[in-house]
Amino acid sequence: MKIFILGLLILTSYTTFAQNQYFVLFKNKANSPYSVSRPKEFLSDRSIKRRTNQKISITERDFPPNPSYLSEISKTGAKVLYKSRWINGALIQTDAATLTKILNLTFVRGLEGKGDIRNARLNEQGQTINKKDKFGNEGILDNGLSQTQLAMLGADKMHTKGFHGEGMLIGVLDSGFLNANKLTFFNDLFNNKRVIGTWDFVNNESNVYNDHNHGTNVLSCMAAFENSRIVGTAYKASYLLLTTEDVASETKREEANWLFGAEMADSVGVDVINTSLGYTEFDNPIQNYKYTDMNGDRALATRAADWAAQAGILVVASAGNDGSGSWKYIGTPADADSIIAVGAVSSSQNIASFSSYGPSVDGRVKPELSAQGSNTTIGNTNGTVGLSSGTSFSSPLMAGFAASFWQAFPNLTNMQVREYLIRSANQYTNPDNRVGYGIPNFDKAYELAELEALINELKKSGQEVIVFPNPINDGSNTKVWVLKNDAGTNFEYSITDLTGKILWNLSTKESKITLPAINDLPLSNVILKVTAENLKYSTKIIR
Repeated sequence: MKIFILGLLILTSYTTFAQNQYFVLFKNKANSPYSVSRPKEFLSDRSIKRRTNQKISITERDFPPNPSYLSEISKTGAKVLYKSRWINGALIQTDAATLTKILNLTFVRGLEGKGDIRNARLNEQGQTINKKDKFGNEGILDNGLSQTQLAMLGADKMHTKGFHGEGMLIGVLDSGFLNANKLTFFNDLFNNKRVIGTWDFVNNESNVYNDHNHGTNVLSCMAAFENSRIVGTAYKASYLLLTTEDVASETKREEANWLFGAEMADSVGVDVINTSLGYTEFDNPIQNYKYTDMNGDRALATRAADWAAQAGILVVASAGNDGSGSWKYIGTPADADSIIAVGAVSSSQNIASFSSYGPSVDGRVKPELSAQGSNTTIGNTNGTVGLSSGTSFSSPLMAGFAASFWQAFPNLTNMQVREYLIRSANQYTNPDNRVGYGIPNFDKAYELAELEALINELKKSGQEVIVFPNPINDGSNTKVWVLKNDAGTNFEYSITDLTGKILWNLSTKESKITLPAINDLPLSNVILKVTAENLKYSTKIIR
């Protein structure tokens, strides 16, 4: 991967370089011992509840692979390292001769990828070849505070309103979270035991705090809280921390790890996944992707991201840092069609030159949204707070923001949250291939969600007209919406004082209007009247 800076069962341990690793795919889940009527055998209560809340059915795809298939593979002498529910397969470690036997088993349909997807590239002596630091473009410039990047999204107002991510669970798939459990700006997170689990898919262990700084930097954009220093967008949320990225290599194994991590996130009930990772080129050039592969269907990480979305998880991914490079475009999983890919802007909301371009190959708007990714305030592994640049940081700002917004409207689906954030963005009516629909805004997204929730409730009760909001403050954004389907086609809107004097009126064929600024009217309490061929309605409106 390029790290974007400028239910799962672990089956056995393994020696990294003893044999090759292959992702074996099974033909079916025939004769499975699992049942949709007993989902607690493979999903947590929280995961089941997420599906229930979003009216998502549990299907055969949620079943783990058939245990008898795994047993038959083990009998060949191969080691089963991880298994996958969604793709119906298993990552195994074995030699070429044993692999041939496995591929001839009646239930095996082939391999994902092209041959060995092992964890690291080796030289002729079997030693790991060290790659250059994937995060080498990142530099700590100076100290800074979080207010600008929060205010850009309206996250500061969101926090003031009482939404900090409480009750939400965010999964972070990254390269390691070095020292995160020792840093003062994470004290609130760890003291209140809001890290609900960890796993390192690279080293097959639970410790994620001993590897790499990138995940720590990313986590700080969401979970950090230290007054006058750094505040994340979801600093009261709970977190699942997963290491899927091997910084010493660039292999298909890392995409497989991403799949395993997403499945684990699903199985424990994660609401939002943040991934500041992406894949385009690999150590083995024959595995490289082309831009034409970024179609939302082809890459393994892309498919995994869409499967996560289909399970009700909101997936937020960095768009990439290739905007000024030879590749230029988004990578995987940013091309997935049911996620939010996030571009990077500066504090003045100008596009960062490094932020990767859209669209996807099939013409969808990419990235969908943008946030501050140039000179973003982050927390470092030595306890300092500084600035760094990359879509690695615009993505977690957005993920935490989305989680805290979702907290305000817990009955929404993941795709409704995605829709409201997109509709609230400053380029919603004129998206482009750099910032997408633009920068979302909490107040606008909140109003959209609140209004439509109110409309749905009032429709059920037979309400004919809605005025929102009321009290209307200055009136500049107050909507009047006729709900009655057979009201007519010619509408008359008017505002009168309490004596009946007309202060404002409008004749139109529109059943939805925005009122004029009420500050232009002389009274604070006035009457709104709406009439049509089959409608006569009035209500008091209050400033």
